[in-house]
Amino acid sequence: MFAMKTESVTLTKQELADAITSPVSVFDFPLEVIACPGLSRDQKIDILKRWELDARALQRATDENMSGGEAPLLDEVNSALMMLDPQNTAPDGFGAAPTKV
Repeated sequence: MFAMKTESVTLTKQELADAITSPVSVFDFPLEVIACPGLSRDQKIDILKRWELDARALQRATDENMSGGEAPLLDEVNSALMMLDPQNTAPDGFGAAPTKV
């Protein structure tokens, strides 16, 4: 099992709130979300969808030479999402994310 940034097996309410708004504040890798026994499938998907949104934003910044952070782990996030939602049927709950035209 992965070692999460938190020592507990189940997340506190605050850790869950933090994970939903900023997954990297609680988890080091997307597969840690999958392995976390205290989360429901829907919570795991919500966290991974947020991570995907953040990773895409970081990728756009990198593409525009505005990088300065870590690699976005987009492939790992997408792989983890496919494990939970292979048909990609779960809504992301974030509405239409802005895209570059």
